[in-house]
Amino acid sequence: MRIAAYCDFYADSNRPLQLIVDARPGELDWSKTLYIPVSGPFEPFTAEDFGDLPGVSVLLEDLVRPKEPPEFSGGSELELALSVPSQRVLGIRLPQIAACSGDTDEIQRLVVQMDDVEEVLGYE
Repeated sequence: MRIAAYCDFYADSNRPLQLIVDARPGELDWSKTLYIPVSGPFEPFTAEDFGDLPGVSVLLEDLVRPKEPPEFSGGSELELALSVPSQRVLGIRLPQIAACSGDTDEIQRLVVQMDDVEEVLGYE
């Protein structure tokens, strides 16, 4: 899974506008909430990277902040993120997205507005 940020010039500076989550076919479990670490610096994502990979926009109501650490298996980047207090974790409700999107077998990209990420995580 690749987590990157699409940045562009906005309000007198270059800032991340979208959080991009790219997954391989079959990598997303649409019956569970996907938890991802959200901390910079992010891998850069350019306009040319968008290509034609099938994806969906993630809405604000699809995002959650875990109240307690979610369950994991094995040593993952997410477990490391949870063990470091300065890093944040964002949940994406995949079942809710699947209910609105229909056929999820094709979806390999999730696009989240960075303003929504900031709102859910309480960044100022």
